[in-house]
Amino acid sequence: MAKTILIIDDDINDTETMKLVLEKEKYKILTADNGADALDCIKDNRPDAILLDIKMPTLSGYDLLRLLRERLNHKVKMIYVSIIPKCDVDLRDIDGFVQKPFMPANLIKEVKKALK
Repeated sequence: MAKTILIIDDDINDTETMKLVLEKEKYKILTADNGADALDCIKDNRPDAILLDIKMPTLSGYDLLRLLRERLNHKVKMIYVSIIPKCDVDLRDIDGFVQKPFMPANLIKEVKKALK
């Protein structure tokens, strides 16, 4: 059965790129363009992994990570996908990191590593 990945990103181009790359790898993809939509999405769906942008309006990726961990604990793997340099990112409680702009191979590698 295909693993399900939720992509949370306010940039539609980044979302579509990640979706295309991961669908080619046979993952089932869900998307949300903000934190509120993501929280609604997990009410009805249980993704295996979440790709999470950090810089988003209203609810940052850091705040959303904290809320998602409260609801999902560590059963769901979470990966930041961000333009912020890795050295400037708070990596506590996260399962992976992909630097934007990203190469498709790097995205796939991080997702597979987290889902091992």
